Amino acid sequence: KTKEIAKLIKKVHDMGIKVGIVIGGGNFFRGRSNKDMEALYVDTMGMLGTTINALGLADAFKKEELSCIISTPFDLNGLIPKYSKEEVLDKLNDNVVIFGGGTGHIGCSTDTAASNKASLMKADAIIKLTNVDGVYDKDPNKYSDAVMYDKLTHQEVLDNPEIKVMDIDAIKECKENNIDILVINFNDKENLIRVLEGKEIGTRISHE
Repeated sequence: KTKEIAKLIKKVHDMGIKVGIVIGGGNFFRGRSNKDMEALYVDTMGMLGTTINALGLADAFKKEELSCIISTPFDLNGLIPKYSKEEVLDKLNDNVVIFGGGTGHIGCSTDTAASNKASLMKADAIIKLTNVDGVYDKDPNKYSDAVMYDKLTHQEVLDNPEIKVMDIDAIKECKENNIDILVINFNDKENLIRVLEGKEIGTRISHE
């Protein structure tokens, strides 16, 4: 699977698009499924899981001859180079940046990491890859009459708790920094190319 993703991201990079990837770690550990554990351990395990995935993805990128770096909020004693914010921005010109380790803080999700990194990069958009076609008024896996939105504003998402996209803090940060959120179905990997080519698929959340 990482090989397939690497080939896809290489296509995106070859389009001249600067790419930063905030990676999750749910294949290793899902904190929400371990509510009997202390947050310190749950969140630390989750952040380490994302770092392991970042290493695996970097290996796949290098096999595709796609230049990349891994940026984490941790000092890993030489296992992964430590980059300053300025260095990350500089490296972004020629490399895909894989952000592992979330925000590095307990109590923050990868949604918050995504909005933080997008703000750092002054990104035009966050592309959220999901297993449904976009954002719905209710869970489409549970309700057959769920209706998908083509477009929403950040404020509409904030005003309606039934719309589940990203954590509230992440939505607020995207609104403050005028960062669009594009939600697309990643079961069809070519959807990523389609949306970057300007095709209207999924749901777009924007300032207006």
